Amino acid sequence: MTRIVKDLIELMTAVAWRLKKTASSSRKPFLITVFCLFLASCIGPNLKDWPDSIPQTQVFIEAYDADEENQGRQSKTEYLEWVLSFYQGNLAYQSGWQDIQGYVYAAPAPEVEQELLEQLNLLGIAIGSEWSKHNDVRQIDTRMLSLWGSTIQLAPDFDTQKQTVEVIATDIVLLLSGNLSKQDILEERYADILGLDLFGGF
Repeated sequence: MTRIVKDLIELMTAVAWRLKKTASSSRKPFLITVFCLFLASCIGPNLKDWPDSIPQTQVFIEAYDADEENQGRQSKTEYLEWVLSFYQGNLAYQSGWQDIQGYVYAAPAPEVEQELLEQLNLLGIAIGSEWSKHNDVRQIDTRMLSLWGSTIQLAPDFDTQKQTVEVIATDIVLLLSGNLSKQDILEERYADILGLDLFGGF
């Protein structure tokens, strides 16, 4: 049993005893809920169980090593934990990039479907590598990630979905090269380019 697990068990035991001794019956459910949320927030992704279904750590370690500014604000472990959250989701955002990759329309031919899946895989690496950096450094934030994920899922058919992935990939290149502003990444941009009727709120 690891030290962190032992410490968490001791903490749970101590808090449970205090709740039993001091909290009134009307406050117990609230306090227990707060404690459970706190405990859940302390347990991050397990890097030792890195899934085979997502790109391996070396891909993202290279991205981390290439950004000295981010290294000054974020440890490699923290960065990789955010990469896992990007793919798997977390308490705040239940859906991850793996869910988006699983939302692909039936393709006219297997090779065309495989091509889109490969594009989605590369797009995920590009987005996840940047999104997982410290907030002060990253060029891709959660608002943009949510917009892109929703736009891919709202595409009405396979061809539009493939076009959507290609447009987003182009925008990421423009964004990271300084030729596109964060403020330009809006619902209206993709509604105009793709002819989609997207929902507002981004």
